[in-house]
Amino acid sequence: MVPTDQTSTTSHEYQLTTGRRITQSLFAGVFLVGAGFFLKLAVDPIGRDFALAVGGISLILGLMIIAQVWTARLIIDGDRIEVRSAFRTHSATRAEIEGLRKIENQYGRWTRVYLKQDLGSFSVSDFFAGSDDWKEWFKGLPDLDGRDAEEITKELSLQEPQGQQEAGTSKTLGLAKAWAIGLSVLAGAASVPVMFVSYAPLYKASLIVLLACPVVGILLLRRFPLLFALFKRKPDPRADLGFLLLWPGLGVIFSYQTSNDPTHLVDFFQLIYWVLAVFVLLLAAVFPSVWKNPSRWAVLFFLLITGGMYSIGFVNSVNALLDNSVPRAYATWVLKKSESHSSKGTRYFLRVAPWGPIGYADDVDVPMRTYNKTQVGDPVCYGLHPGFLHGPWYTSISCAGQPISSTP
Repeated sequence: MVPTDQTSTTSHEYQLTTGRRITQSLFAGVFLVGAGFFLKLAVDPIGRDFALAVGGISLILGLMIIAQVWTARLIIDGDRIEVRSAFRTHSATRAEIEGLRKIENQYGRWTRVYLKQDLGSFSVSDFFAGSDDWKEWFKGLPDLDGRDAEEITKELSLQEPQGQQEAGTSKTLGLAKAWAIGLSVLAGAASVPVMFVSYAPLYKASLIVLLACPVVGILLLRRFPLLFALFKRKPDPRADLGFLLLWPGLGVIFSYQTSNDPTHLVDFFQLIYWVLAVFVLLLAAVFPSVWKNPSRWAVLFFLLITGGMYSIGFVNSVNALLDNSVPRAYATWVLKKSESHSSKGTRYFLRVAPWGPIGYADDVDVPMRTYNKTQVGDPVCYGLHPGFLHGPWYTSISCAGQPISSTP
């Protein structure tokens, strides 16, 4: 054990555990195998640039992971801690450390060490051997998560009437958590018809509710920062709105995957500037909360992905739902049927002959029931709308009794 007297001059050095080094080496092996595959493809001049780029990146990542895990060292020398790797070394004395945070996710567990005067931070993996020893060295350093939780509770208590601070704060936080849970359940419930029910009135109503959930979440986050947080840490007493902001984007995109959304854009890139505008506004609205999160980069990464999904779904929905124009009908016919199988499920496509604004044979994704009852050579009709945001879109319509416009 490291002596509790932190001024001891005894030096201890720890490596990552053998199990961790082996598992990370296997992970690096995946990149190295991928690098070999793509570099082998680069022998063929067709597509060589792409294969070389992917192979080179995979090779670098694989070698970096191996170098990192096999050279990593944790050194405790008296009142100084030092973390070494193949690429960087961090060190600090106990007097230079402001405090600690515990970080845990699917990739591992870390103790994040924060330095005073905003001089930076570094992480100590829980996978270093001798954890009982070096964790003893950390004892007595401030718990920043606990400190932040106490400060939030104190600020909330100041807003309560004199003599009712503790009970009032507890009631207020409980109400905030009830709102967060209720809205998250509402978002989850609304996503079910969006992803699986094609009955138009129910689909549209559920879609509106689902797209409104992140807007409500952002308003709560900005209006009541002492009550709501985004991907809060465990000690944080506030209500977490992470699910409410992430899930709607996934739900809407999944409705495209299942072909449950009946609308189809003629050209997605006609709306790309609207998508980018909504995406920027979304990030700007949540950025202050994200940047205060100790795991800001992980949170920002997830928001970039799901925020992009939400922005696409929001713009597509506004373009179609607010378009009250009378559709112009076009007729064409089915050239081919095909299926696409993946881990996310099966998608069904009808390749139709050129029609209206689409001057080429196009694959249209359709629900399974439509796919099963349609044969090659069957006529199909589409209703074309100009789009509220000037992004033309169409839906499948019945060919019976339609004034059909000419096709190429």
